[in-house]
Amino acid sequence: EYHILILRKGVLIMNVLLVFFAIPLAIIILSVIFERYLRCPLAVAGIFFSIGLVVTFALGAMIEYIVATIVYTILSFVAALITNYIRRRCMENKQILICQRCMQNRNR
Repeated sequence: EYHILILRKGVLIMNVLLVFFAIPLAIIILSVIFERYLRCPLAVAGIFFSIGLVVTFALGAMIEYIVATIVYTILSFVAALITNYIRRRCMENKQILICQRCMQNRNR
C-alpha cells in the first residue's frame, strides 16, 4: 500500500507541474510565435480556444477542462497582446528587432 501511495503522489506532482508550468509555458511560446505571423491577438486566442474545446470534449467535457480551456485562452490572448504591443512600439521607434544579417538579405 505504501508503494502505491508514493506512486500516486508522484503522478499527482507530475500532473500539477504539467498543468501549472509546462502547458502555460508552451502556450505563451506558441502565442508569441503565432502572433508574429498572424498579427492579431484575437485570432491567436481563437486558435487556442478552438484547440482547447476539441481536447475538452474529446476528454469528456468535464467542468475542470472547460475552465482550464478558458484560462489558457486568456493567457494566450494576454501573451499575444503583449507581443503585439512590443512589436508596434518597436516599429514606431524604428527599432526593429531583427539582426543585421537579416536586414542585409532583405536589401538585396
